[in-house]
Amino acid sequence: MSRLYELLRKPSRTVAAALVLAAVTSFIATDAESKSQPSKSTKPQAEEESAIDMGKGATDGRRVVSLTFKEMGAWSSVNLRGVDASRTLNFSIRADEVVVGAKLRMAYDYSPALIPELSHLRLLLNERMVATEGLPKDKGLANSREIKLDPRLFGEINSLRFNLIGHYTRQCENPVHSSLWLTLSDLSRLELTLAPVSKTNDLRHLPAPFFDKRENTPLTLPFVFAGTPSFGALKAAGVVASWFGLKASSRGAQFPVILNALPDGNAVVFMHANDSIDGISGKPGATVSIQPHPTNPRAKLLLVTGSTDEEFARAARSIALVAPTLVGQMVTVTKETEAAPRKPYDAPAWIPTDRAVRFGEIAKLEELRVQGHYPEVIRLNYRIPPDIFTWRSPGTPINLKYRATRLPQHKNSSLNVSLNTNFIQTLALNDPEKSTGGITSQAPTEITRNGPREESLFLPPYATLGRDQLQLSYYFDVIKERECGELPPDNLQASIDAESTIDFSSFPHYVALPNLAYFSSLGFPFTRMADLSETAVVLPERPNGDELALYLTLMGRMGEATGYPAVRHAVISAADVDKMSARDLIVIGSASSQSLMSKWANHLPMVQVNGERQVRELNDKWLSVYRWEQKDVVSAALPRGSLVLTGSGNLATAMAFESPLQAQRSVVVLFADKAGDLRKISDALIDPERALSIQGDFAVIDDKLIDHAKVSPTYYLGALPNLNKLRWFFSDYPWLLFVLVLLLCILAAAVAYRPLRRMVSNRGRTGS
Repeated sequence: MSRLYELLRKPSRTVAAALVLAAVTSFIATDAESKSQPSKSTKPQAEEESAIDMGKGATDGRRVVSLTFKEMGAWSSVNLRGVDASRTLNFSIRADEVVVGAKLRMAYDYSPALIPELSHLRLLLNERMVATEGLPKDKGLANSREIKLDPRLFGEINSLRFNLIGHYTRQCENPVHSSLWLTLSDLSRLELTLAPVSKTNDLRHLPAPFFDKRENTPLTLPFVFAGTPSFGALKAAGVVASWFGLKASSRGAQFPVILNALPDGNAVVFMHANDSIDGISGKPGATVSIQPHPTNPRAKLLLVTGSTDEEFARAARSIALVAPTLVGQMVTVTKETEAAPRKPYDAPAWIPTDRAVRFGEIAKLEELRVQGHYPEVIRLNYRIPPDIFTWRSPGTPINLKYRATRLPQHKNSSLNVSLNTNFIQTLALNDPEKSTGGITSQAPTEITRNGPREESLFLPPYATLGRDQLQLSYYFDVIKERECGELPPDNLQASIDAESTIDFSSFPHYVALPNLAYFSSLGFPFTRMADLSETAVVLPERPNGDELALYLTLMGRMGEATGYPAVRHAVISAADVDKMSARDLIVIGSASSQSLMSKWANHLPMVQVNGERQVRELNDKWLSVYRWEQKDVVSAALPRGSLVLTGSGNLATAMAFESPLQAQRSVVVLFADKAGDLRKISDALIDPERALSIQGDFAVIDDKLIDHAKVSPTYYLGALPNLNKLRWFFSDYPWLLFVLVLLLCILAAAVAYRPLRRMVSNRGRTGS
């Protein structure tokens, strides 16, 4: 926590971790021609020269895209094991671009036991062999290669397959011997030089060309405003940004803002009917159109115009809700049918929590099937609201149905169940009475003659994050009887039945706040309503471009989190904040532009007033016993008393607390000393790995590090059944339960005293 206070005083320093990362990146990107053997390309020399020449020449409109293996779908290093092992990575090319140059930069290690004359690594692009890499003796560690690929082999949907042919002996060999391996780093990369291809100006292609679902890189799409935009125009822009955000999905999306000028490339432009920018004029009415860029023939502009705020909103909603119905270069929206109100927790990207959910609703059937001696891990990705209350329960029930090839003599074959890499349980495949591993199994394994095996188990609460991945990994026990004995054929099959279920319906919604981890992960509690109908964004009276860019990026993040555009959020200034007391608030500001920073100084974890930066004094009272695994972030290292610092800095921070306007309403403040540093917050929010570090109610965000603390009082959102409410209350105050039991005992004794005394007296008279 001392790091937090160091950040408050002065800019962050470069850390050793950054140097290590730079060294690794430099190693992968280094041209190792002097150290490596040349690849044995199967292409004719003429093809190689053609590929190289196509990468030269005119470069207008061209761009270079670098895709790491991790971005292409490798969750970790690519491991190839066996005499003939393969792994395929898939990637796509935008429909409005074509590959004119390509290079593959690989970093890999392989077993020193491989025989060089018999072993090699084949590379296949769209099932056409493009190179063969030899595996020389004593060169197994820290290899790097750069291989040029023929651009003519690329299409819109592409596959890159790595095939290891490995042998460790010239006699009869074990095809799954432990010495048969090769590992490719997930930081290896494919570099593509892309040239644009002209497309017609037609709205039916939306979201292309502004976003192409085939592209794996983060979306950066400028938003342009003519003059100072009204809050109505800003809300319309937020709706469109949320739609682009949900289309970009996990890639992430950012929306830099430009005023009164056009960027060189694609952009979304908002203007009134009488506005004009570089020859582009607004259209009358609520219109949506695609216009050619006035100075770049390869770029397009998505023009959204309106004479009033309502027309802006109508045009924006037409993009967000009915984009597939828009056809032609320009559409005028004269009327619309209002979208049905959303219900709490009904976000399309979240699985339902009011019923059991089939695995077939979460993943495609082909994603639930695997094969081979070393099958891939089956991964089910799903999202749930963070306020699922699983306190004092065995966890989330799963009814798992699974199938696998049975090898009766291979008794160690198993199915391993994990959640977010946390091991849960091992299920034996060949012994119906055997189930080892976790203690969460509540029923014996059932095996029907014609149906799948079935197991009931529970996912523990501590492993649940909100954005969850259930990992189901089959392991086949491969036994070789003797030196040249037969092995099972490489056609082992396994699958998870689509009728398997996961069920959150028995849990109430109740959560302790503030917690920025919920906000950075799923936008909660604002995304409780998928259309953000209970959210208001508070901007400065005259927001600058950096503040607007953070607002639009945040709306894109909300759309990605829910899978639904934020069509009902409100955009206001601090002067109207009292009118939004019934809503959750997101406050954005920089320097002295946001007046709420002073008005709500007594509620903020940190505030800067008259040149002094103050951190709220920690509540020194006895802390509650935390009863669930998603614990509040407690910062015991913070000193007593308040911290007062003077001078300027470059602080960028996220703060959360209960709304001063209404109980059980939330406020999140995104603030930076300098407007340009708001970019640090947006960068952190769209980076899945860095976003995990945003926790507590006070986070200081730098380019490399994120520090957090728990400062504000805790409040609770949701409701519990009466019995759970009593148990929850007394577990928070166990001493009160002791006092209550003691009082009840005294009261019972007092009530029983007279009757018992009377009985003793009667016995005495009878005895006498």
